[in-house]
Amino acid sequence: MKNTLARATLLSLVLFLAVPVRAEEPSLLHSAPARAEANVPLRLDGTLVEGARILEMQVRYRGPGEPFARVPMERQYGDLYRAVIPPEHMVPPGIEYYVEGLTADGERIAIFQSASRPARVLVAGEAPASARKPGASEPPPLATVDERPSTRTPATQERPRPSSSDDDDSMAALTADLNEGVPPPTPKNSRDSRGSSTPPPKGTSATSRDSSRASRDTSSTSRDVPTRESQPSRESPSRDVVASRESPSREAVTAREPGVTRDATSRDLVSTRDTGSSRGEPAAPQRTELEDDLALYSAEDTLALATRHEEKVRKVPAIGASFNREQISVLGARTVADVLDVVPGLTVSRDVQGFHRTAVRGLRNDAEVLFLLNGHRLNNFFDGKALMNLPVENLERIEVIRGPGSALYGAGAFLGVVNIVTDTSDGVRTAVSAGGFPEKDDRLAVTVNGHASAGHTFGDLRLFADVDVWNQSGDANIIEHDGLDDESTSQGLRSVEDPAGRTRDDRFLLNVGGGATYSMGDAGRLAASVRYLSENRTALLGLFDVVAEDSELKWNVLMADVHWEKNIGSSILLRARAGFDQQTTDRLFQITPRNFRTGPDSNQLFDNGLREQTQISVRSLTGGVDADIVLSSNNRLSVGAVVEQQSLGDYTYETNYTLDARVRPGGFTTPEGLADLLELAGGAASRRLTVGAFAQDQWTVIAPLTLTFGVRVDATQLPTVGTSGDITGTRFVARVNPRVGLVFSATDALVLKALYGRAFRAPTLQELVERIPDTDYNQGRFEGNPSLQPAIVDTFELGADLIQSAGEARVRLRANAYLELFSSPIVPVDTSGNIVPLRNRELGVRVYGIEGEARLEASKRANAWFNASISRAQDMELPSQSRLLTDTPQARFNAGVSMPIGAWVNFDVVVRTGAERRNNSRSVLELVRRYKIPAYSLVTAQIRTEPILDIWEVSLVAHNVFDHDLRDDVPRPDRVTGNLPREGMSGYLTVRAHF
Repeated sequence: MKNTLARATLLSLVLFLAVPVRAEEPSLLHSAPARAEANVPLRLDGTLVEGARILEMQVRYRGPGEPFARVPMERQYGDLYRAVIPPEHMVPPGIEYYVEGLTADGERIAIFQSASRPARVLVAGEAPASARKPGASEPPPLATVDERPSTRTPATQERPRPSSSDDDDSMAALTADLNEGVPPPTPKNSRDSRGSSTPPPKGTSATSRDSSRASRDTSSTSRDVPTRESQPSRESPSRDVVASRESPSREAVTAREPGVTRDATSRDLVSTRDTGSSRGEPAAPQRTELEDDLALYSAEDTLALATRHEEKVRKVPAIGASFNREQISVLGARTVADVLDVVPGLTVSRDVQGFHRTAVRGLRNDAEVLFLLNGHRLNNFFDGKALMNLPVENLERIEVIRGPGSALYGAGAFLGVVNIVTDTSDGVRTAVSAGGFPEKDDRLAVTVNGHASAGHTFGDLRLFADVDVWNQSGDANIIEHDGLDDESTSQGLRSVEDPAGRTRDDRFLLNVGGGATYSMGDAGRLAASVRYLSENRTALLGLFDVVAEDSELKWNVLMADVHWEKNIGSSILLRARAGFDQQTTDRLFQITPRNFRTGPDSNQLFDNGLREQTQISVRSLTGGVDADIVLSSNNRLSVGAVVEQQSLGDYTYETNYTLDARVRPGGFTTPEGLADLLELAGGAASRRLTVGAFAQDQWTVIAPLTLTFGVRVDATQLPTVGTSGDITGTRFVARVNPRVGLVFSATDALVLKALYGRAFRAPTLQELVERIPDTDYNQGRFEGNPSLQPAIVDTFELGADLIQSAGEARVRLRANAYLELFSSPIVPVDTSGNIVPLRNRELGVRVYGIEGEARLEASKRANAWFNASISRAQDMELPSQSRLLTDTPQARFNAGVSMPIGAWVNFDVVVRTGAERRNNSRSVLELVRRYKIPAYSLVTAQIRTEPILDIWEVSLVAHNVFDHDLRDDVPRPDRVTGNLPREGMSGYLTVRAHF
């Protein structure tokens, strides 16, 4: 194990040091000047690298209202080249340019920037009248969800044109760097309101591999690309993108809008943009050259979770992370859990039943991390678990907030919030993946999954649909010992030398969804979506402490949403939403092996083993309305209200054995003495009504300083308990969750944050009322406690974000420190070894730590990143020597490297490392049930192609390359002494096509 760790560490170190390695492609080493003088020639010098194929080079440039012109770069000596832009083109507000080389076969290759993302130079002085646009200084209109740009350019859209043409737009993006009040230039040739565009000249759409890649990268990072002024055409994605990112008022609406987060109809775009001059929106923030350059790279991510509208991660009033499609692909991730495990401060583990569990900053509880799918809550009302481990092929992005989110999302947004956003863009996308785990008996445990999705716009109507199918035969690892070792060997079910069994990780998943958006003109826009998830899998080990290879767990989720939104007046965007979901689970657990005896009698022989089955159905109805209100040019208010009714539709707990461990004659039956949860207190325990209202104000006090104040008030229906401990009725419990954020841009490169937030979470229905029969085979399990109180956390955070740029290289550094104070947390602690009711920890839990990230972008295809986190979680009820909670890694380190191998292939490596884990010491039993899980280091390696014919992509990925023996903790380490073995080495081949 130590050798494996050493090999993994050595490989990651070597690859990390090798990050500056770049493809042997022609490039120009050149730094664009930030500013220049008017009417003075601009001299551009650069050094040609790997230029054996280049015959000549040209600088293509343009001034305000001009098409691209060209001037040759002449060789001075060696590899030094020079070009001079004539003085008559050096006029305010500036110029933009890029450099291309001409090869012997006539191919044009962009060797410094490109037509879709040129370098920009500000020219001092007053912009000429021809470069002004009347009314442009007035703020743009509020954005609708339709304006959220696509992260992938559909095949039907026009690529950014790297050639000169009469209808080229002027360099409007330069005005983002001008002082407030200087209007943007007017395009030389305007387009009609529908944004029809002239096709590019023949041959210009394939100028080079770099140009093709640049157009794709522009789409993938389009939220930040400041290249051109927005136009209403769906056929010009690079133009649509700018308006939605240059102003906070035009940022796309909240990520909670499911199924409508992508492109929209032309009418939607026209109606919202054409009226922009009359709206009292906040003024577009000035963008520095550094921000413009960084927008071209994946380092500038966006996040919508923290404020209900998209903002850059570096400036959002929260500690967050966002992974777009390109970043997910580079990670070699196949599921959502793969992505979450590289987020600093997060650790994804699995329990004995096979559920993925997300720990945030050292604490782990299923009900305390809120999972959203397109803004729709995934967490189950009964037990708080979420069917979140979905394939990533259909995802636009994954957003993560570490810390409280109750000020916006209410109960459950406790330790953190994760929003999974699906891709609904126009076009057709398909993917097929196959691979698996090589087993020790020379067989291959095969996993196959397929994906197909499509979207299309028919005038004012847009339709989209997707389907994922996942069929997995998982890894089978040996379990040496379990809780029935003695009984199994004494009954001859296995010999002493044989292991207790193997893990089973078989899974079938179906994910089908679709929806539509319809523009109703002045009446607003209507959207609807529906999704069905179905999972059928085995238990990884079993229910609790015994290997149960015949267990079967089924989970079905049906969700539907309807949205409406409309601009009212000049500064209000009103939204309304209604949602429904129903989740059904059927969990059949095998508690003992087959042919197990509980005694000598004939009715004490269990051919199929002792079994229990729990069938649950829950449903939720949600309605809400909210509004974004522009109070002034630097003040934005968001207000809203929500009502949610959650109910338990069906609950059945049955066993095939009696309380004295005999076979039930009639098969599965409810054990004696267990109350019907649906009938407790006249059904009061099975229903929960939540009413909430929130308000949030973002106020830019001065240009560098933004203050965010928010508060949410929730009234949650919880059971009342009599003196005997029985549920007697319900009452409403009110909670106030404030939030304060200060974001200070100390310089163009440095952003500082100071944050405070409070969150709460009500006990789940399982934590309140579930009962377990008291038998010899259930000892050590936990049951509900009706007296549980809601838990509260107060979080204090300090953060810093620094960006530096040198030539084409970009470096981002992030760091933050936090302190979290939990009041009355709900924590399962085994104090007796019998069935133990849950309870609140009255003195609370304290967590503090630091997190850091660094990312180097050497080029479009060469980059490296790493992040690290250290946390300390302490249970304040315990003596100082026993307070530390160590069942999750207290230190995590993740790193990755991507580098090109030639022109068409990329190589990616990701390393995930976690510190040693040990048993907690909250009770005598935890203290004596000692375990120690060594530190781990897992390596993922991937080879992937650049787009082939702009359609096909192929990747080959290997997970856990060195077959490291990763383990997770179990509830009874004294019985399952080797803990829970996780997945070993696996490999997958994936082919994707985009039309």
